[in-house]
Amino acid sequence: MQTTSKNGCVADSGARRVVIAGGGYAGTTLAVNLGRAIKPGDDIEIMLIEPNPCQQALSELDLVAVGPPRPEFCELWHPTVFKNLPVTVCYNRVDRVDPERRLVTVGPRGEAGQEVPYWRLVIATGAIAFVPPVEGLLEHAGTMWSVEDAQDLQRRIEAAFRRAAMIADRDERRHVLSFTVIGGGATGIEIVGTLGQMLPSRAADAGLDPADMTVRLVEGRSQILYDLPEPQRAKAVRRLERMGVELVLGSMVSRVDATTVYLADGREIDATVLVFCGGAKPDPDAIGWGLEADNGGRLVVDETCRSKQYPDIYIVGDVASFRDPKMNRTLPMLAQFAITESQHCAGSILKEARGQTPDPFVPHMHGEFVSVGPRWGVGWMFGMNVSGIPAIIMKRLTYVLYWWQVGGISLAWKRLREMLAMAR
Repeated sequence: MQTTSKNGCVADSGARRVVIAGGGYAGTTLAVNLGRAIKPGDDIEIMLIEPNPCQQALSELDLVAVGPPRPEFCELWHPTVFKNLPVTVCYNRVDRVDPERRLVTVGPRGEAGQEVPYWRLVIATGAIAFVPPVEGLLEHAGTMWSVEDAQDLQRRIEAAFRRAAMIADRDERRHVLSFTVIGGGATGIEIVGTLGQMLPSRAADAGLDPADMTVRLVEGRSQILYDLPEPQRAKAVRRLERMGVELVLGSMVSRVDATTVYLADGREIDATVLVFCGGAKPDPDAIGWGLEADNGGRLVVDETCRSKQYPDIYIVGDVASFRDPKMNRTLPMLAQFAITESQHCAGSILKEARGQTPDPFVPHMHGEFVSVGPRWGVGWMFGMNVSGIPAIIMKRLTYVLYWWQVGGISLAWKRLREMLAMAR
């Protein structure tokens, strides 16, 4: 029987406790799959440790940032998902891990905290936004890593519209209506595509001339979307150009101030509203927990997604450095790998509880899709390139499929209706 301590963490009940650190795609998927599969004879209890009571769907933040301010579209509340499952959630953070004693310490950074023993620990603490040490970038650019980030971009867009409405000089007004995204990967393209498609009508609704507005994408490399096949990159470029998005490629950012991005080749880019989408880095706390890490700060795992040092610790998602033996490279930080690793991990934990040996994890990448505006996309699946409306349908369907996997048909249907409303 599970008991709960005053701070929300589970007190010792004598059962084999599986502690899951992190409630993103990986942690939530694992808790749901394990919670549905365990039987009374398995003698397993599940505790998820996560400071945020809701998971956020990062791939759909562009719709929140530019569309109606409805953050619930990107939020999955853990109490709703786990209410009928044998999962206890501790709304706190893992501060330390003691692999030798099989303990995690839960609580604020640097304080004594509460020690929680585990039978199996799953580290699924994910990643955070990466902002390089470029002068002025952290101070003047927003990131796109949470609903709060998306709402902040909404506020900055509205503030720029209000300022522009009070300016008589057209050159000054055009300077104020300069929206710039740094980063030509999937997140940057999704944000700038949605800005390019939706801001003109938003500006017109505010009584402004859309011709006074400029939307730009800055990318240090010579091309965008390097992870996609070249034909798909070219289609994305053409789509952005038709939207009126200006592409500034081939030079790195050297510094940033409140209104301008300065490039290494001497170009200066107006950027009254600036968003940085330059990538992510693994949870920086995890590297201090005494486990082997690679040069990028991701924790090294074996072929079963377990720590090479401590086989009672599984590591999944963005914080894990899983090396694909077929491709001889570390898997990228993608939600689809976080989900499939966690599904495999749930099965492995059940096998261990039943006296069996876990199987190796075999990664499969079935496809990848990027939205270029709310109603158009590019990508591939099963080796076939897909673009336009079919691509955006597939992207949105993968989003809905995830909600169905963790929350059932009612949640998937609710999210589908919300998604269709947001994309209009």
